[in-house]
Amino acid sequence: MSLRNIAWLWLVVLSCSAESSFAKDLPLASLSVEHFRDTADVKDDPVAGSTTISTEKGYVEHHGPLRTVWNDEYLFGTIDRKAARKSFEVISTITYRGARRSYVNARFQGTTGSTTAPVRHIKTSSVNCPTGECTYTDQVSFPVDESVLRRLAGQQANDKPELWHYTLAATAGGDYSGQFSTAEIAGFLAKVDEYTGAAPPPAAAAKPELGIGGLRIEGTEQLPSRSGVLVTAVVRGSVAEKAGIIVGDIVYELGGRAIKGPPDLQSAMAASAANTSIAIRVYRGTTQMTLTGQL
Repeated sequence: MSLRNIAWLWLVVLSCSAESSFAKDLPLASLSVEHFRDTADVKDDPVAGSTTISTEKGYVEHHGPLRTVWNDEYLFGTIDRKAARKSFEVISTITYRGARRSYVNARFQGTTGSTTAPVRHIKTSSVNCPTGECTYTDQVSFPVDESVLRRLAGQQANDKPELWHYTLAATAGGDYSGQFSTAEIAGFLAKVDEYTGAAPPPAAAAKPELGIGGLRIEGTEQLPSRSGVLVTAVVRGSVAEKAGIIVGDIVYELGGRAIKGPPDLQSAMAASAANTSIAIRVYRGTTQMTLTGQL
């Protein structure tokens, strides 16, 4: 066998060894509440009188034989003991090639439907710019209310986590989509409650949610009354989906209340009692329809 063939064979062997020497990451949905609670990182600052808790060590997804991390997201909480206040945020680290991106807001499903939160830029690093196409790594964050996290943690049941998705909208470059397991959220809050010595707050009475994402839309000259909330997303298993609402519908009346924009929709749902039915009037194209939602 020639020296060239021997060298090639060794490269193949080394490559295979590199591939097999690293175990694959466990799927995010396979990790338990206890895993995220026990791997949560707690740091005390006696001078500031505060404590931070994060799930940064709970899950990281690697790629290829070099175990490269392209994207990562984790929950971060600050407990201010002096002010008796807690605050929570999502921190995302995103690596990409090409033009710089600028993330301006985060979109996610909140307690009353689609929610938008401002994005805070933490830091940016770059490599390879002098020799070729730049590779950037952005670290950003956005705030999330404890009530949203508590609701999502409550969806964790029977050891079958669900996934909560969010999108970081960019003014330049592509948007970024991230996700969390409800097990991570529940484990994070369990650590917060464990550290503060507080029992988890009792579950509040369920508030009805329609389960859509939407935008305000104005009527046309031909159909001035065809205004309301244009449905851009429907949550699986929600009141909206079960009622038959689809993307592209325009909700213009709910429970007898005129709907001109998302705030009207939220007010109408807040005024509706649980375990009742509600009339939902929509435009589908130019056709008016009345659907029934079960709360």
